[in-house]
Order: sequence, then structure tokens, then C-alpha cells
Amino acid sequence: MPWRTLLVGLALVLAVAAIGVAIWWRRSATTRAAAVAHAKSVGVDLVKLPGRLRRLAADPRTPRRARWWLIALAAYVASPIDPIPDFIPGIGHLNELVIVPLVLRHVRRIIPANVWAEHFPPRQHPAKQRADPE
Repeated sequence: MPWRTLLVGLALVLAVAAIGVAIWWRRSATTRAAAVAHAKSVGVDLVKLPGRLRRLAADPRTPRRARWWLIALAAYVASPIDPIPDFIPGIGHLNELVIVPLVLRHVRRIIPANVWAEHFPPRQHPAKQRADPE
């Protein structure tokens, strides 16, 4: 019975995510290829995020307060103790989806712009890259 509940919850989360992606793709003015390229680049950025944050925390120009925030965020994400347990289907990871961006936004405000830009170079949307003549 618990496996059935877990599978139903996972199916619901995947269905909602698929609907959200479909709506986003329909509302955006990009082609399918550009939308796929953008989704891939976002995925690559998410994979690189932990390493970039580690290098940012190790940078001597990063303020100590920002380092403490990053350490606390890493401990929170790695900790099995959450306000909403992760094993609850559908809503188990919502607390991370809310807290991680909020803490990163706060850390971004603490760190000098040149240090942030060195570790997180700005990127363009793939559709805009094709429009730029280079």
C-alpha cells in the first residue's frame, strides 16, 4: 500500500511538471529546438551549481557571512531532518524548493558583483543567441 501511494504521488508530481513545461513552452515565443536547448542549459547549470557554490565559498573575496550562509544551506540540504519529510510524495521536497532560492538570493546580495560574476557568468537565452550576429 505505501508503494502504491508513493507511485501515485510521483505520477501526480510528474504530470504537474509536464503540464507546467507544456504551458511554459506554448506561452514562450521560442521554437521547440530553442526551448529544448534552454532547458538543457538550465539543467547543466543546476548540475554545476554545487561546485560553483563550493568555489564561491572558498574564494577569499567572499565575505565571511556569505560563507556561513552557504555552509548552513549545504547542511540543511544534506540533512535528513526537514520540516516536511522528504519521503512524503509530492510535497516532501517543497521546503528545499523554497528555502534554497531564498538563501541563494540573500547570499547573492551579500557577495560583491565582480566576485559573483566570476563564478556565475551571465548567460543568454538560446533564442537570443541566434538573433545576435556574431
